Amino acid sequence: MVFKTPLCDLLNIEYPLIQGAMAWIAGGRLASAVSQAGGLGVIGAAGAEASWLKGEIDLVRQLTDKPFGVNLMLAAANIEHLVEIIINEKVPVVTTGGGNPGRYMEALKNAGIKVIPVVASVALAKRLSRLGADAVIAEGTESGGHVGAMTTMCLVPMVLMP
Repeated sequence: MVFKTPLCDLLNIEYPLIQGAMAWIAGGRLASAVSQAGGLGVIGAAGAEASWLKGEIDLVRQLTDKPFGVNLMLAAANIEHLVEIIINEKVPVVTTGGGNPGRYMEALKNAGIKVIPVVASVALAKRLSRLGADAVIAEGTESGGHVGAMTTMCLVPMVLMP
């Protein structure tokens, strides 16, 4: 059975699966295993130290040559430094959560990085699309309870509407 979708083409992956960026669980070993299996493995940077993130990026690259990503928690105190590392390391994909990544979009996109923000509202999805997001992840309240009051089941069809 073939699972090839536009997302697969966009991210150069075999299956349309993006691993959740679970802070302190989703490190380089998990991300590399998911990427090696054909999905997009994601390092959950959260508020991690910059040296930890650099080490996990290096680890992924030691364990696989497949595409991977890093998730940025935009509310992290050291977000500027983490963005700098991601750009310098030429990480292929960035997912974002915990805020609006608008102020980082241009720098990430100029570095050739695909940007996929997590959104909890139609308004944010549309705004980030206009700013150049390559895709969005529509996430409702039941998805860890991070943001918003709308469920994913309601949010996804609304985000997909033209």
